[in-house]
Amino acid sequence: MLGGTFQKSSAALLLLGQLATLSFGSTIPAISPRSSKSDGFILEHHLGNLSPYFDAPIPSHLSLGVPSGCHVSQVSLIHRHGSRGPISQEIGTIRNLSYYLNNHTSLLTSPHSAPPRKLAFLAQNGGGWSSDNLHQDDLTAVGRRELFDHGVQMKLDYPHHNTTLFLAGQQDRVVESAQWFAAGYLGKNYNSTGTLDVISESLGVKSYITPTETCKNWTYSSGGKPVEQWGKVYLPPIAKQLNAEVAKVWPGLSFTEDNVHGMLWACAYELASKGKVAQSNWCGVFEKDQIEQFEYELDLLMRGAFGYGLPNGSGQVMGSLFVSNLTQRLTQPEMFKEPNGEQRTLFFDFAHDTTIDLILTTLGLAADKTYPVEGPVNPQRNWRTSYQVPFAAQMEWRKLSCDAGRKEMIQLHLNKAPVDLGKLCRTDGFGGCVLDEFLEAEQVKKANEVQVGDDVWTAACGK
Repeated sequence: MLGGTFQKSSAALLLLGQLATLSFGSTIPAISPRSSKSDGFILEHHLGNLSPYFDAPIPSHLSLGVPSGCHVSQVSLIHRHGSRGPISQEIGTIRNLSYYLNNHTSLLTSPHSAPPRKLAFLAQNGGGWSSDNLHQDDLTAVGRRELFDHGVQMKLDYPHHNTTLFLAGQQDRVVESAQWFAAGYLGKNYNSTGTLDVISESLGVKSYITPTETCKNWTYSSGGKPVEQWGKVYLPPIAKQLNAEVAKVWPGLSFTEDNVHGMLWACAYELASKGKVAQSNWCGVFEKDQIEQFEYELDLLMRGAFGYGLPNGSGQVMGSLFVSNLTQRLTQPEMFKEPNGEQRTLFFDFAHDTTIDLILTTLGLAADKTYPVEGPVNPQRNWRTSYQVPFAAQMEWRKLSCDAGRKEMIQLHLNKAPVDLGKLCRTDGFGGCVLDEFLEAEQVKKANEVQVGDDVWTAACGK
C-alpha cells in the first residue's frame, strides 16, 4: 500500500478550462538565463527556492549516466510545483513597498537631479510601482510551462517506462502542476488516459507529501529566527547604500530594511511571473553579492523550517515517511500494477520544496558542519536551495538493473544532476551504489523503523 492517506479526485485528471484552446510546443519561448557580470554570474540561479527551474550543475567528481551493462528499470519522481506568486508570509512586505512608493509619486516624478540608472523606473509612467500583477499562491504562466515541458521531457527520457497515475498534494498549485505535467507526458487525451489522486494536506493526516502537517509540533516559524538574525547583518547596508544614492535625487525618500526585503522578493516574483530577469526592474537594483546574501537568507529559512535546523531532530523524522514509501517501491515492485496489469515502472509525486528538503535531511545529504546565521556566506556550502529546490524541482530516484550476476543499483538525480550517495553507501563514478547497501545504510534503516505515533515520532513531533 502506498504510504500516506489519499483522497481520490472526483474525476480522473480534470481538464484545465483553457487547455483545449491552447497550443503548446516550440512556439513557447524558453527562459534564457542572462549573465549579468563578466564572471558569468547568472542571477536566476541564485534566488534560492524562488529560482525559476534550471538544471543543477554536475559535481566535478561525478559523471552523468549509468554504469556499463546497466539500465534504468524504475524511477520515482518527486516534483515540486512550478513557479508561483508570493505566499502570505511575503506578500505583505511586497505590498508595503508598493504602498510606500505610490504614496510618493509626486516626489518620484520630480527628481532634483538625474536618478540612478537602476532606479530611474520609479520616475516613469506616473511614478511608483505596483505589485498588482503578483497574485498570491497562484501558479504562474512560467510555472505552467515548466511543468508541461518537464512532462514532455520525462516521456522522452523514459520512453519504455509507464504509469497512468499521478499523485498530488491538495494545494491548488500542486494539483495544477500535476495536470500540466500530465498533459505534457500523456498528450491531449491525458484527461481520459491518466488518473490523478489527491493527497489530503489537512492537519494530522499522514502524508509523505506534506509531513509537516503530520508533525504536530512543527511550525514554519522555526526558520524565522535565523532569517531575522541574518537580516540584521545584510539588509541595513543595502538600505544605507540605496538611501545615499537617492538622497539628493528625491529628498525625503527613505527606504527601510523592510522595503529592501520587498524589493528582493519583487525581483524574484516578477521573474516567476514574467519569465525573464530583464522584465523585472528590481532585479537590476542589486549587486552580485547582495543577491547572494538574499540567496543565503532563503537557505537559512528552508534549513531552519524544513531541514537540519529543526528542533528535536524532527526534520530527519518527517522525511522518513517518504523513505519508507520509496523502500517499498524498490523492494516490492510487484505490489504496484497499472490498470492493464502491467508492472508500474514510473512513480510520480507532486509536492513542495519542503518535501524534497526533508528527504535530504532524513538521509544526511546536503549537510554542512556549520551554517552560521551571522555569515559569512560560504560559496561551497552543501545546503543550497537554488540547486536543491528551485521552482519545479525534480528529485529522481532511479533503480538500475544490470547484466546477469551483478546486483541492482540505485541513483539519485536532483534537477538532472547526479547526487553523491557516499554518506550512505560505497558509490561509483556516477554517484550511485548497490541497492542492498543503500537499504542497509543506518539512515535508511532508521527511517524505515519510524512509525507515526511511536516513541521516536512522538519525541520529535509530539502526540
